[in-house]
Amino acid sequence: MNIKLTQSLPKTHTQKILKKEAKSKDAACLVVLIDDKKNILAESVLSDYQTRIEQLIEVSHFNGKACETVADYALAGDKKTTKENPVQLLLVGVGNVDKLRHSVLEKIANTIYKSTQKRVDSITVALGDTLEENQFGQFALSLLAASYRFDKYKSEQQTPVLTDIYLLAEPSLEDSLDFAQAVFTGQSLTRDVANEPGNICFPAYMAEQAQELAATYPDLLKVTVLGEKEMSALGMNCFLSVAQGSTKEGKLVLMEYRGQSNFSVNADGNTSKVTTNSAKVAGGLKALADKLPTKSASKKAAKKSEQNSEDNAQNNNAPAANNDAPIVLVGKGVTFDSGGISIKPGAAMDEMKFDMGGSAAVLGTLKALCEARLPINVVGALACAENMPSGEATRPGDIIRAMNGKSVEILNTDAEGRLVLCDTLCYVQKYYQPKAIIDVATLTGACVVALGHVRSAVFSNDEDVLFDLENASHLSGDLIWHMPMDDEYQAQIDSPIADIQNIGGKGAGAVTAACFLSRFIEEGQAWAHLDIAGTAWISGQDKAATGRPVPLFMQYLKNHANMA
Repeated sequence: MNIKLTQSLPKTHTQKILKKEAKSKDAACLVVLIDDKKNILAESVLSDYQTRIEQLIEVSHFNGKACETVADYALAGDKKTTKENPVQLLLVGVGNVDKLRHSVLEKIANTIYKSTQKRVDSITVALGDTLEENQFGQFALSLLAASYRFDKYKSEQQTPVLTDIYLLAEPSLEDSLDFAQAVFTGQSLTRDVANEPGNICFPAYMAEQAQELAATYPDLLKVTVLGEKEMSALGMNCFLSVAQGSTKEGKLVLMEYRGQSNFSVNADGNTSKVTTNSAKVAGGLKALADKLPTKSASKKAAKKSEQNSEDNAQNNNAPAANNDAPIVLVGKGVTFDSGGISIKPGAAMDEMKFDMGGSAAVLGTLKALCEARLPINVVGALACAENMPSGEATRPGDIIRAMNGKSVEILNTDAEGRLVLCDTLCYVQKYYQPKAIIDVATLTGACVVALGHVRSAVFSNDEDVLFDLENASHLSGDLIWHMPMDDEYQAQIDSPIADIQNIGGKGAGAVTAACFLSRFIEEGQAWAHLDIAGTAWISGQDKAATGRPVPLFMQYLKNHANMA
């Protein structure tokens, strides 16, 4: 779908229009927005059409309710009586203009697209100065998202006629439109990989998608893939306990986006900045060292940067801060979740292909970052495994040890997402020392019970991260809700025979899952956890991935880049 800003109305044409819904390939349509008081929005730029619009409102008894529509197919024009046929009009109601929040704008955008996709080649939506910048971005993204389709496995595919969308709006909104297009590109990738069936999308497939991105954006993106052998050497036994029941090898995919600088990777797990040609791992395993992230900056430059940081710290009487440290996004990537030995009920189990929605969102966010080229350092970590029952699968009651040395009693193998995440959280803290970590996961059914399908749940140990996410949620319309994580909940996951157990009983399931993850966050590390079990996909007959929370992440990262 092509979308552009314009400062002119669509031109009339001389081709005769049949007395039915126009289906000629070169047909154009002017979309006019009307509020519930029958006011014409962007009226100042529609003066040439005002009489015709008012007549259409009157004869159709149009009230301007949200998503109400009426079309004028320009049948009045005919070559025998006029030199030119007028363009088509589509009136769309927006309701109360003071209540144009994201959900309303999304519905209006979907209405416009569905009303025009099969019959016109291009539409011009008259906006003028009706929408504020963030509303405009939400509306533009919603128009683009409405055009998304996943029909590659259909024998017969219907190609929409509509190919071009023009937004008649202020020229100052060009950057906002460009950003919306970048977000749409990433969000579409998220939806594509999440919609793939489990026999196509498994851990190696996710790694391939990341590697293809790195090949497309070699100046911005570097990808490293760790297999089970490398993870075993690192002691990532929680992660491996999930993957071991499947014939598909688990993969930890690390995507390093260097939009600000060639940031350091801490090879030794120390807190100081280091420079290496290959990563060093405890035990000195060469095979693993070759797999770990690298850094290309010179030792001299690193030493100088370290000295400057120490000088600044002494001058400010505060600890040295690494401004190049990345923000790390960690995504749960269980490409199919059978539940393992604690097998799920058969009904709707096909939807468990969406259990990699967190890693899909991180993958899409990294693509959107590359498109937007935001000046910020970001690492995306995709924790990919398939959870299957077999003779090799983990049993309920097994005790395993995580990368940080903590022992975990597995009481339910269907609580597996937190197991791939906890080791990944240990890894990214050791090797990246992030400014902040945000993990995202389709983690608990309890979250769906609590919040339904409107808002994603957010848990955090850091007020600044929480505030920034809530601000990004407001601006993007990709909604979240702050959930509690009081210390009193921690007792529910204490094990009598291990350091921790992987479930906490019936009550507060989403909270205790977050508490489990918090046990693997080091003191002083800013962290947030997003549970997107209710928002990553739509269930039922029309099951499909939503692409959330890519808009939230991109707004969050854009805000951080602007503050730098």
